[in-house]
Amino acid sequence: MFAALAGWLRRQQIPCSEDAAIAPHLYFRIGGTVRLLVSPESGAQRLAVLQKLAAAPGVPWLVIGGGSNIAFSDGLTRAVVVLAPAAAPATGPRLEADGQALQVDGGMRNQPFLAWCAANGAGGLEFLSGIPGTLGGAAAVNAGAFGRSIADVLLGADIVDEQGNVRAVDAGHFAFRYRDSSFKLGRGAVLALRLRVTPADEAQIAGKARENLEYRLRRHPPYRLASAGCFFKNPLAAGVKTSAGKLIEECGLKETAVGDLAVAAEHANFLLNRGRGTFADLQRLEEKIRAAVAARCGIVLEREVIYVSEDGVKY
Repeated sequence: MFAALAGWLRRQQIPCSEDAAIAPHLYFRIGGTVRLLVSPESGAQRLAVLQKLAAAPGVPWLVIGGGSNIAFSDGLTRAVVVLAPAAAPATGPRLEADGQALQVDGGMRNQPFLAWCAANGAGGLEFLSGIPGTLGGAAAVNAGAFGRSIADVLLGADIVDEQGNVRAVDAGHFAFRYRDSSFKLGRGAVLALRLRVTPADEAQIAGKARENLEYRLRRHPPYRLASAGCFFKNPLAAGVKTSAGKLIEECGLKETAVGDLAVAAEHANFLLNRGRGTFADLQRLEEKIRAAVAARCGIVLEREVIYVSEDGVKY
């Protein structure tokens, strides 16, 4: 079935690779190979691929955006993995007439998007500054920082559901929760988003985005290091949101290593792949941290990062 799909993709002139390494496409650089890796070059190609996959029963598939919050198993993942378009979308973001909302392709990366927002006076999204990946991926995991998240600004989206239907949905369809949505572990894909914005001048937007980025750079490991960002969700302790990084640090686990995976010295909720880290190493370090925090604080940490099984199931 994978060979037949690969043949169809080649006839459509859609780039694909069989038994392809997935790690180079992930910020964490953790994962073996995937049975079929598809790299659409446009939104139209992406839609055609997703509808073809939806019509192929029994073929496991998933979509990843920038690959900033995900790790694959060490062996072969028997699934089709579709990458969001790496190139700039054919049409850029589009402000609505009242200047209070905009439409943007889900495959657009966050940082170029913020530059566009500054140049076009679309404020209120500066909390995304420094968050890697694409806007579609950010919506799927309800990404956020500085007390705000995508759930606070999403008005609606165009999606492809698991049956291949293109649908316009409102924000309620995402069933947003803290760092979670119905898309995070689901198989649908976000094609485009409609976001609420606040008109502001370019200097104000750019200044706030720069301030947020500098804050993150001072407190997080350098972005050149392989990491998936914050690894655990910040838990509730006695009803109050508590820093997972602080709990891990209080257990004396900074710089603790398993193989080539290590807890960052700069921020204990960042795990770093120091070169040849494996998925097995990652799981062992995760469990070591979780057990230590549970023993000391009575809190069971919940992973924020997505794992993908050898059968192509996100969990």
